[in-house]
Amino acid sequence: MAKSSCLKKKRVKTVALAIALPNLAFAASDDSVTQLPTIQAKAEQATDSYHAKNSSSTKHTESLLNTAKTVQVLTEKALKDQGLVSLQEALATTPGISFGAGEGGGGYGDKINLRGYDATYNTTIDGLRDAALTNRSDLFNYEAVEITKGANSVENGVGQVSGGVNLVSKAPKNKDFNEVTLGVGTDDYKRFTGDFNKVLSDDVAFRLNVMGHDNTYAGRDEEMKRWGIAPSITFGINDKTKATLSYFYQEDENDPQYGVPYYNGKAVPGISNKNSYGYSNLDQQNTTNNVATLKIESEINDAMKLNSITRYSDIEQETTISAPQGTFCLANGTAPTAYTNANQTGYTTCTTPGQYVVSGPRGYYRDTENKQFAHDTNLTTKFKTGFIDHALVTGIGFSREDYTITTGGYLYNADGSAATKPNMDVYNPDNFWHGPTNFRKTGYAEGSLDVYSAYIFDTLKFNDQWLLNLGVRDDYTKGQYRSDTILATTGAVTTGKTYGQSDNLFSYNVGLTFKPTPATSIYAAYSNAEKPTQNTANGGCSQTVTNNVITANTCNTDPEHAISYEVGAKWEVNPNLLLTGAVFRNEQDKVRVTSDIAGQPDATIDGQNYVQGVELGLAGNILPQWAITASLAYMEGEYDQTKANGSPNIDFQKGDKLVNVPKVSGSLWTTYDIDPQWQVGYGLTYQGEMYLTTHSSNTNNLVPQVKSDDYFIHNASVTYKYSKDLSFQLIGQNLADEKYYTHIRSNGWAMPGEGRKAIFNVNYKF
Repeated sequence: MAKSSCLKKKRVKTVALAIALPNLAFAASDDSVTQLPTIQAKAEQATDSYHAKNSSSTKHTESLLNTAKTVQVLTEKALKDQGLVSLQEALATTPGISFGAGEGGGGYGDKINLRGYDATYNTTIDGLRDAALTNRSDLFNYEAVEITKGANSVENGVGQVSGGVNLVSKAPKNKDFNEVTLGVGTDDYKRFTGDFNKVLSDDVAFRLNVMGHDNTYAGRDEEMKRWGIAPSITFGINDKTKATLSYFYQEDENDPQYGVPYYNGKAVPGISNKNSYGYSNLDQQNTTNNVATLKIESEINDAMKLNSITRYSDIEQETTISAPQGTFCLANGTAPTAYTNANQTGYTTCTTPGQYVVSGPRGYYRDTENKQFAHDTNLTTKFKTGFIDHALVTGIGFSREDYTITTGGYLYNADGSAATKPNMDVYNPDNFWHGPTNFRKTGYAEGSLDVYSAYIFDTLKFNDQWLLNLGVRDDYTKGQYRSDTILATTGAVTTGKTYGQSDNLFSYNVGLTFKPTPATSIYAAYSNAEKPTQNTANGGCSQTVTNNVITANTCNTDPEHAISYEVGAKWEVNPNLLLTGAVFRNEQDKVRVTSDIAGQPDATIDGQNYVQGVELGLAGNILPQWAITASLAYMEGEYDQTKANGSPNIDFQKGDKLVNVPKVSGSLWTTYDIDPQWQVGYGLTYQGEMYLTTHSSNTNNLVPQVKSDDYFIHNASVTYKYSKDLSFQLIGQNLADEKYYTHIRSNGWAMPGEGRKAIFNVNYKF
């Protein structure tokens, strides 16, 4: 059972007091700090290299070479050279990541699976959680993407079971520069970005990033259009205390991407990847982002540094979607269906040959708004205890998320009754709605989530060979959620019950590093993560009541729990080339499962599963003229238990392979400077097979688990540097025009991967 709120608040206050005391003691005497180790300012993320020396996180006081975990950094240069402009494009080059179907009850957005576990809400921006479910469609205002692997709640809080993704924002610099890039390409590709930095005075610098983008999805007639602007200003840029105020605004107007029917690990034969089964005159995905951030950095003295960041964001998304659900009756009178014990052909007979009999959400409307206020302050203090050097980071944080969603539809008659939806031609669908269009609201929901956090990290350096990293974090979460239904014909509202839940989440990590030489490290790490039933304002706990009796309940369920083990090594082959390798195991030892025991309605956390594997990475310059970023992962996972303890029913999923875990995945991108003017580049991305289904009951327990196909993507580039300020770049993506599928909703639909495309960029600096 979840513990009472009063006990949780007392615990957080105790942790906060423990955080404050060491810093008060170190600050009390000037003598105590004059001999302390000096805090070194972190180097800015390299803009001209694939090798990032440091993480942007203020909780990492050592370089990535000496950090006891796998952290992959996609630098600005790596993103630019490959022509990666969205978060999904960037993450697709990261091993161990796959994408789920973009839709969901709470809206449309990036559905990220990291090492087999859902990481949809594990995105942070500059270390602050960005919990909105949305597509992060453009990276024009970010200088790096950092992917941390393994259970990581201790660093960023709620629910990071398998790791997280951090976006590093661009900020003013202490030098003048201007850079514009104009791109054109196949599939109506048009793109403009501008990055302008101006030093206004000795202490003030201003930066402005702008973007405009328009293209159709290669191989499909679906348009993506957006523009954005991001001004920022830093006061005290040359002082020990500086403040940066920034604003980010972006508008997107996209066609929702639902793809084509996909059953039993395959797209349905005979159906073109170009087909669309929505309504082009109704379907939409319009998003508006408003984000304001204040960041303060203060070097109190040589041994103490304060970092503070505060953000307010308001993200609105309006979508109308028509998912490809229903019966796709092929010309031969059969329709694809999921495998069962009784039917392992994957097809069933149907009565409308050549017709798609529509069902499910058609012309379905969602209007969502995510508002978030978040703050984090930490103090880094360096000191000695005997022969041990300490880098102590203590901090507190708070966030408030508010979420609303209005649902409805357009396919109604004037009286509010559902309009008749005609069949479509399976092979040549008319994706224009010709019937009545009358909007009706059908639902409204709202939720909120408050998170109070306190944390301590300490890196103990015993000598030049041994380091120990310790971290603890306590998060108190309190959330609530209510869902109303609205009758389309009369507008009558049935107000739902508000369900709430609060939890304490205790996270920790331990990492021991041994350095045989200054350029190498060998480490072992252990960490955990906790995830409450409500880990976002978008959704909460729930109850099912039948005849005034609660028959199902998730509001009394303790948080899920996971642990990670990792042993690895890192070698800085040269000052600008890092080689990494790690063996890891992620275990979810407490997974929420529905109770199927009579008289016990509460969900339990008796489920168990794991993912384990090996990951290798290489980033930097082999030679001054030869750059490379490459990574490879081998993973396997399994369900150990998916039923409650004492369940009278058979656990059919026990022993199944974990879904959404590509067995082998990897990527390579390398460039070579032929001479000072000409550069060539080549890239390869591989996604191996992954399981899509499990054995859920005795109707399919004899059917093999369905797997997706693997695929290779080949990319290349040629760059000509006309002068130090002007360059031209030609990028070819998916050169072999590989047919593949992502964002798979098994036995439903999948999105065809983008086909072959070419982009020509002109870059000018002044």
